[in-house]
Amino acid sequence: MLTLATWNVNSLAARLPLVLRYLEARRPQVLCLQETRIGAAGFPHAAFERAGYHVAATGAGGYAGVAIASVLPIQEAVPGLESFVEERAPGRRLLCRIGGLWIDTVYVPTRMAIGKAEFLASLRRDHATRFRAGSPDVLAGDFNICFDARDYAAASMITSPDVHPKRPEDLAFRDVLGRRLVDCLRTTTKESGRFTWYPMTPWAMRRNYGMRLDYVFARRSLAAHLREVAEDRETREWPRPSDHVPVRATFSADVA
Repeated sequence: MLTLATWNVNSLAARLPLVLRYLEARRPQVLCLQETRIGAAGFPHAAFERAGYHVAATGAGGYAGVAIASVLPIQEAVPGLESFVEERAPGRRLLCRIGGLWIDTVYVPTRMAIGKAEFLASLRRDHATRFRAGSPDVLAGDFNICFDARDYAAASMITSPDVHPKRPEDLAFRDVLGRRLVDCLRTTTKESGRFTWYPMTPWAMRRNYGMRLDYVFARRSLAAHLREVAEDRETREWPRPSDHVPVRATFSADVA
């Protein structure tokens, strides 16, 4: 089995004990992290190595930063996008080759002013140039977009709900996926309310008041081996939790 998880930890410095606890509890082969907020000099490589993981990371502190931890060695790591440069908070994309798979993790900008649609367009161009099939094997991360109305508890939670999902960022999001990448959750269920982000209020989880912002997409050949997609909501009960919960996908295929 291949188990891959993605998690916006909202500061790895604050959430490192939770990440290590999650690795011990779930033991995914690959964990994609977003919003690490840690520069290269301060990244806790040793803690991941003691847990039995290789790790690659990119970021300069601030409010961005992404990383990939893997049980298997990481043969190649490609940070960033050539056509998208963000001076204030670099570190929104990391592409790694692990065994026979290319795994891409992203932290899409939250605010339109930073360039949400532009980031996604740059990602699509990178995939088209880099990969013969037009996409990596897995694309996972925090996209800061709800794909459709099933992915938010209330329309007031998103901008311009009257034109969603035809906003510029929605169209750019769909263009990244095309017919190449499959939304893993939607291959297993069509139900609404499968959220990955919740406000930090005591009642939000109880009432299931949240949004689906975190996704695992897979190339169709890999998605054919999908066994399960789950949101690990128990992490919100741990001390000092992130506002996001991990999304975990299990495939009946190996990365080797």
